[in-house]
Amino acid sequence: MRAARVSLVVRARRQTTLSILILVMTLAAAGQTPSRLAEIRTELEHVKAESPGPSETRGASPRLTTIKHELRDWIESQISQLASDPNGGDGAERLLAARLNAELRQEHLLWEGGDSAGDSASSSVGYLGKVQLRYQQRQTFLVLKTAVEVDCGFDESAYLYRQENGRWNRVWETEQNTYTKEEYTVQRIHAILVSPNLNQTSPYFVLSLGTEPWCSSNWHDVYVRLWSLSPLDPRPKLLLDKSEWGFLGRHDIPVQGSVGRNEALIEYTIASIDGSLLTREAILHYSLTQDKAERIDPFALSPRDFVEEWLAEPWEQSRLLSQASSRAALKTAHQDVGRDEFIQPTRHCRSPDLWQVALGSMEGKKAAAYYLVRWRPPYHFTMVQVSPRPLPACTEIDPSVDDGDRTLFPVQDWCE
Repeated sequence: MRAARVSLVVRARRQTTLSILILVMTLAAAGQTPSRLAEIRTELEHVKAESPGPSETRGASPRLTTIKHELRDWIESQISQLASDPNGGDGAERLLAARLNAELRQEHLLWEGGDSAGDSASSSVGYLGKVQLRYQQRQTFLVLKTAVEVDCGFDESAYLYRQENGRWNRVWETEQNTYTKEEYTVQRIHAILVSPNLNQTSPYFVLSLGTEPWCSSNWHDVYVRLWSLSPLDPRPKLLLDKSEWGFLGRHDIPVQGSVGRNEALIEYTIASIDGSLLTREAILHYSLTQDKAERIDPFALSPRDFVEEWLAEPWEQSRLLSQASSRAALKTAHQDVGRDEFIQPTRHCRSPDLWQVALGSMEGKKAAAYYLVRWRPPYHFTMVQVSPRPLPACTEIDPSVDDGDRTLFPVQDWCE
């Protein structure tokens, strides 16, 4: 009898141990070690308790870095479940993101006010935004995007993983972790784009497109950042870090772009020099090498926009967009600023590739100037001459030339 009781006790202990082991394995398979989500919750509760935080950083503090990294590590413990198949379709990564979001929702860590990446006057700090996972370049890369709530928006971070030896290795990231008024730039990340990669040793590029979130107004900063990466060097090299005041209300997606093996193209909307026109399209086109991003044509989509860009850029750049034989006179004209109104429609000249743009001053403080622009298809512009009087050879009015709806991205790709 004693031996039987001992046997039953041993068997019960084994079953208990097995049950615990199964539970631990189940949690590990789901990536939910008991401590990680608990630590995230603890930090989020501290953020709520300290609200309102510093106004100059929209309530953000170094606690957000801890939350970002705990959340990232929790997700990384589970993305090993995702396979990489160049001939397979996407979808598995979205299912995993949906499951992760369901777990965050179950733990009451996820903000439920609507679009997690949108602007909301009714939002409050202390929550996470939705996790997003996307394959890129035929499942060679995986992009992870996370979000932590701040005042009137979300502080979004992104991470790039490359499949190597059956594992997803993090090769790049973008986070805002310096919480000062001067350096903390909260952004909604609209796209992380990766260039095609020829092989395991060739360099490639990562383009990040974002905008500043806020509760009101369609005028906010646009952020464009570009890195070169090489499998032979673990340190991404920042080639471009540009921010510009932009208008976010013109297009469904306020900043669009593409990146290839040797070029990048970006478009968004900015303020026009002429207040009655309100906006114009900003075009950024770069020739890329592993160490440099050099701006090239196109710079604009119409003669009028080209004149604005030519005047706005430093002479070192505008010089390259000027007719070589006229650069001395054009340098003087480039420095003669203060005009803020297009005083007549753009006129076509007798020479088929020349157009005249007239720019004056609303208050009459500056005499009118007439800019002669060469336009060759599709969007190659050159400043030829600037004159105080209109040219007799430029009289034909073509209403379509000043069309403000011209764009290089006519198809808007919807995204979460």
